[in-house]
Amino acid sequence: MAEIARDQSDPRLRQLSFFLPNRLGALFRATQHLEKQHVRICGLSLLDATDHVVVRMIVNRPAAAKAQLEEAGFSVYEADLLGVALPAGEEFGIRRVLSGLLGAEINIAYAYALIVQVDGHPVLALKVDDMGMATRVVRSAKLDLVDQDQLGWEERA
Repeated sequence: MAEIARDQSDPRLRQLSFFLPNRLGALFRATQHLEKQHVRICGLSLLDATDHVVVRMIVNRPAAAKAQLEEAGFSVYEADLLGVALPAGEEFGIRRVLSGLLGAEINIAYAYALIVQVDGHPVLALKVDDMGMATRVVRSAKLDLVDQDQLGWEERA
C-alpha cells in the first residue's frame, strides 16, 4: 500500500532530514540502511558544513525509511513539501511556479528537483512558508501538484 503524507487533503511530499558526519562514505552507509527495506530515494539535497552534512530526501516509503534510519541511530526530522510537476514547452513550468509564488508573496526556504518523474514530467519540491496559499497559487497557474503516492520507480522484469 502506498504511503502518503499525514492526513493531508492537499497533495504533499514527505521529506526526511538528518545529519551525517562530513566524512567519506557516510552517505553511502546511510543509504545501505534504506536498501534493507527496499526504500527508493526519489529526491536528494545535501548541505555541507565543515564537520557535518544536512541530508534532505524524499523517498517512496517515508515511514519505512524513517524507522530504518532511526534504528540505525539517526535523528530524523519530517517536513511537508510542495511537489509540482513541471510541464515541458515554451513556457517552462518553473518560471510559472516562481512567478505565482512571488506574486502571492510566498517565501521559498529551499527547493530541489526530484530524480524521478511523474507522468513524464520533472518534479520540483519546494519548502514554502505558506503551504495552503502556495497550493492555491500552483493550482491557479494550472500546474499539477504531486502527492507522495505518485512517487515510485518502474520495476523492470
